[in-house]
Amino acid sequence: MGCGRTTILRRFQLLGVTMAYRLGVDVGGTFTDLLLLDQKSGRFWRHKTPSTPHDSSVGILNGVEAIGAKAGITPADIEFFLHGTTVATNAVLEGKGARVGLVVTQGYRQIMQIARSFVPGGLAGWIVWPKPTPLATLEDTVEIEGRMDAQGHEVRPIDEAGIRAALETLKAQGVQALTVSLMNAYLNGAHERRVAELAAEIMPDIPISLSHVVLPEMQEYERTLTTVANASVRPVVGGYVRNLRAKLRGAGMAGSLSLLRSDGA
Repeated sequence: MGCGRTTILRRFQLLGVTMAYRLGVDVGGTFTDLLLLDQKSGRFWRHKTPSTPHDSSVGILNGVEAIGAKAGITPADIEFFLHGTTVATNAVLEGKGARVGLVVTQGYRQIMQIARSFVPGGLAGWIVWPKPTPLATLEDTVEIEGRMDAQGHEVRPIDEAGIRAALETLKAQGVQALTVSLMNAYLNGAHERRVAELAAEIMPDIPISLSHVVLPEMQEYERTLTTVANASVRPVVGGYVRNLRAKLRGAGMAGSLSLLRSDGA
């Protein structure tokens, strides 16, 4: 499913910048929808083309060529490219995200496995519910010392030697992305930032997601889960965007590329 042509039109109106041509592309599982707008005249063109799940950029480029032919323009005339895609959602649903290493506060190693200890069924104890596999496994979860209290004050400092050892372990295990989610970090992210600095030295090519940046809210499990999901899709989305940008540039489009998030921002 895609983000919707109406949302793309609304985003065009809110941008309020002077561009000759703006192109909105919404990639769905079956079709890719394109909407080209000429800001000077107000004219617009629509086009629908089959999606290419093996490489969405193929379908996108097919659509760009077709809608450009309708309007009598080339990709070089497109100054703003607004893109909606479900590549991140699909990676999660299909289990194709990156292998995530998780750094947590000492005593919280099983946070992804325990979750909220919710088992559906109420009094129906006969129901068997296989929990979904966490996006960060227990084997790829490490604990570190240090703790912030409920007001964001440091109770115990972090142990940098221990952090380095933990990160080396994750690196040796082959994690492809890293999540740092420490207790009460939404109030004070200093410990998470220091872990990120050390991780950047030890595993410089791995994307790092910090819970106080991704979701600065209370509730340790929800914050950790969201940040792990973010880390899981970052390599997938990053590779997708780099590939798409390169192909658009190869086709002659020098305009800016913006991605529409699921919240419409």
